[in-house]
Amino acid sequence: MSSLSTHEAIVWWEFQQGKSTGEIAENYQEERSIPSYVQQTLDDKSNEKISLGDAAYVSRVLNRARKKIEKILSDNANSHRLDVESLLDYKGLLIGFDYQASAAVYIVFTMKLGPVVWYKHDSYAGKLCDGTPYDRPAEDTRNLDPCPKREECREILDTIMEEYAITLRPDEEELYMTQQSIAIFNKLAAKEIPRYKRRGD
Repeated sequence: MSSLSTHEAIVWWEFQQGKSTGEIAENYQEERSIPSYVQQTLDDKSNEKISLGDAAYVSRVLNRARKKIEKILSDNANSHRLDVESLLDYKGLLIGFDYQASAAVYIVFTMKLGPVVWYKHDSYAGKLCDGTPYDRPAEDTRNLDPCPKREECREILDTIMEEYAITLRPDEEELYMTQQSIAIFNKLAAKEIPRYKRRGD
């Protein structure tokens, strides 16, 4: 079941793609189709056309979405017994620390996968993403089994990058996902918020 209403999901998606509330309202003054990515995440799969009205309404919808997302992130942090360091509800990100695991933890809200809880880690059971033992990098990794979570991790990171319009530099694309994930979360935390952009920027 989707955590956000149709209007909330549309506004959240457009906001994370870099549009201000004013731009979103302007784009949805006339009825238009729901963005295909958002449509896939909704419980209601009807192809209705949506109009959002003025910027004040869009701002209210965004605030409702932020409050829901803040609760989702906080509830997940509590269930994982994390020490919360920062909660950036307008970016869908909570950064915390798990003292039992002695690890930084990132919780990211996604429309597609729901809240994603990611523990910062160097390897999975001693293996890097290509199956190389973490403490003994091999030159030839063709015969090694990859980490069993590799595909799941790739889907998670790709989803976060798509939903939050994050791009990696070529050198970051070459990193193991354990390292790449930190680059992605840092970019999300540092991401500029559309409503603070000056007009004409």
